[in-house]
Order: sequence, then structure tokens, then C-alpha cells
Amino acid sequence: PEVRSRHSDYKHIMASSAGDPFYVVKDELSEKVAALKNRSKTFKRLLETTNTAKDPEFKECRRAFTRELKSSEKQMRDLTLTVDLVLKDRAQFAHIDDYELDERSKYISETKEVLAEISLTLKGEEVKRKMVADERTELENRPASNLGATNSEAMENTHFIHDKQAEARMIMREQDEDLVELGQGVDRLQELSSGINQELKVQNKMLNDLDADIEEAAEKMNFVMGKLAKLLKTKDTCQIWTVIILCFVLVLLIFMFMYS
Repeated sequence: PEVRSRHSDYKHIMASSAGDPFYVVKDELSEKVAALKNRSKTFKRLLETTNTAKDPEFKECRRAFTRELKSSEKQMRDLTLTVDLVLKDRAQFAHIDDYELDERSKYISETKEVLAEISLTLKGEEVKRKMVADERTELENRPASNLGATNSEAMENTHFIHDKQAEARMIMREQDEDLVELGQGVDRLQELSSGINQELKVQNKMLNDLDADIEEAAEKMNFVMGKLAKLLKTKDTCQIWTVIILCFVLVLLIFMFMYS
């Protein structure tokens, strides 16, 4: 076991130093999972001690919890992909031995279980029941909340209506949060597209400048060729290029003679 532990530590160090994508993502994911555990404790405390229907701290904690969990789950998928790639092509990743691959698979399996438990903390039935109950309490505390009920049967119907209204309000609240997150994603995409558009404009300008330089060089070359043609009293392009090449060879030979 001690030898295997040293072997694992050595492989981790070597892979990290080589910029192995598995360990790059793993280190980030481990930090996020640790933060999620702390966030989970705060969420549980607020869930049990506050009115979730109107407490701003709970709402903000829930939004941050959801956002961080989604980010961690995405990185978990990226990490799983790196292992799948190794499994599909063992020859290409021969430097990763079976023991190292088992260690990576084990980490992925354990982390998936931890994320599943954290997800239950956020989305479990207990959470839904508490949130619906708080929504129902808010509805019942409103004026004329009994909806004109005067007997037990009518009050039963009123409670049923309040339950459905509470569930609908909670669903709408979740949809609002999803829309806010979607809007933030659209804003990020807009910023990215603006950056790409600016980069394309810069590159287009560079290409235009290059075209202008090429045209200018071609004009100068035509001018030189014309002068050379007059000098040689010929318009045969082959002869002109032959003379140019011979002149170049002569200069090269003189240069080699001087520095030999």
C-alpha cells in the first residue's frame, strides 16, 4: 500500500507538472466541491430557520448554490471525458498506466456521489415541502385568505387551492431564477460575440493592408522588370528572370568567396 501511495503521488506530481488536463480540472473541481459543502450547510440552516418565501438571504443562497452546483457538474462531465478518451485509446496514452487510470476513475466515482448528495440537499423532497409550506403560509396570512369559506368543507377546498397556488408560486420563482441565469448567459455571449467581431475587424484591416502591400510590391516589380527589359533590349520574360537569377548567384558566390 505504501509503495502504491508513493507511486500515485509521483504520477500526480508528474502529470500536474506536465499540464495534464485531468489534474488541472480535478484541482479546480475539488476546490468547488469543498465550497459546495460549506454552501450546503448554510443552505440547510437557512432552510430550517427562515421563511423561504420572503427571506432575501435564503433566496440569494439558493441562487448561488444552484449556479455553483451546475458549474461543478459541468466540470465533472469534462473530467469524465478525459478518462473516457484514455480508455478509448490506451496506445496514445501509454504513459498513464492501469493503476493511475483506476485512481482517476475512483476519484470520478466518489466525486459524482458527493455531488449527487449535494444536489439532493438543494432539490430534495424535504426542501420542496418546506418551500411550499412557507409559500402557503404567506398566502394564508393575506387578507381574505379563506376565500369566503364558512364551513369545514369549504375550508378544505381553500387549503387545497392554497397548496396548488403555493406550488405554482414556487415553480414560477424557479422559472424566474432560470430566466435570470439565462439572461446572464446571453449577456456573456454578447460580450464574447462583440470581442470576436472586433477581432475580425482588426484581422480584416490587416488583410487589406497586406493586399495593398502586395499590389505595391507588384507595381515596383513590374517597374523594375520594365527597366531591365529596356536595358537588355528584350521583352522575353524568361530571359529577364534568367539574368536576375544569374546575378543573384554571382552575388552569392562573391559573398561565399569573401567569407570562406
